[in-house]
Amino acid sequence: MNNRILQQENLQLKKTLQIAVKEAQRNEEILKRFMDIEVQMLACGKLSQLINLLLVDFKNIFKLSVVTIYLHNKDELAESLLQEVDPALKKHLHIVQDLQFISEIFPTNTIRAGELNRQLRKQLFPDNPFILSSVLLPLINKNRLIGSLHLGARELNRYHSDYRYDYLERLAALLAVCIENCIIQENLAYLSSTDTLTKLYNRHSFDLEIDKALQRASRRQQPLSLLFLDIDHFKQVNDNYGHSGGDAILKAFAKILKNQIRNTDFLARFGGEEFAILLPECEPEQAAQISNNLRAVVAEHFFDTGTVKDIKVTTSIGVSSYLPGHTDIQSFSELASILLQTSDQALYQAKFGGRNKVVYKAIPLPTRQASCR
Repeated sequence: MNNRILQQENLQLKKTLQIAVKEAQRNEEILKRFMDIEVQMLACGKLSQLINLLLVDFKNIFKLSVVTIYLHNKDELAESLLQEVDPALKKHLHIVQDLQFISEIFPTNTIRAGELNRQLRKQLFPDNPFILSSVLLPLINKNRLIGSLHLGARELNRYHSDYRYDYLERLAALLAVCIENCIIQENLAYLSSTDTLTKLYNRHSFDLEIDKALQRASRRQQPLSLLFLDIDHFKQVNDNYGHSGGDAILKAFAKILKNQIRNTDFLARFGGEEFAILLPECEPEQAAQISNNLRAVVAEHFFDTGTVKDIKVTTSIGVSSYLPGHTDIQSFSELASILLQTSDQALYQAKFGGRNKVVYKAIPLPTRQASCR
């Protein structure tokens, strides 16, 4: 009798042990998945990559019915960084201009789990009416609420208010840090490459791009044209209408140029009232025609100076082109310098010749054939 009882207890103990082992293995697997996701989050250099990771990979790995995210667009820094988010996913991403709604969800800045009331479920999961349980995670960085992450499941007992979600709280804390880091790093990169007044690329960006553009043109045996533009009599504009009026004209001028060029072209404010445009796959004749069209559009435009009087301004343009066969150059940097110098000389001729003109000047022909390197 005692042996039978002992055998039954041993069997029960084995079952309990097996259950415990399986539970431990399951928890270890879950932890590994979370660690993998965390590594991927830390590797994201862009906010759009991070959001795509959460809305697709995280959702699939943990077999969730839906994931939604709310982000605070503080200082309007976040929204512009999310252009590369998959359009099909944007319905699960909400950019908010103030924190009132999110703050009402998390009055104590703590996690919420379990069944949602109908109104909140409709707000957080509008396209998934059959979400029966969820976890709502506040995203907090440096004691500041920056958004929230919502995980929805169709199983009633998938998430429960009595459970602990330490691993999810850890992930939410890391996610908040990653979001802020992406926003800071991307905006720093943008500011370092962009002219703050016109929102065009700056001189530094142009210097980097012209080398790459020449390498592509050489490799593909295609032409590359460069337009160097200057607003005529700009000093007089500043003298007559002040720097605010001059700034308004620079911004409008930049907008005109941007609206007239192709998506493949590269437009930069070179400095002061000078601008440069790189035109890939553009022969000299086509570049001259584009330049004349730009010159005519600018000449016909009335520019707002911020005063009661709108004025007209003109532009002079120097044009030069790299052509397949211009290969007697020691480096692409040297070739870029020659192309820019030649366009600058053409611009000087246009201004010396009366302004509101386009002048084309060919870069010096090579004396021997050699490969760019």
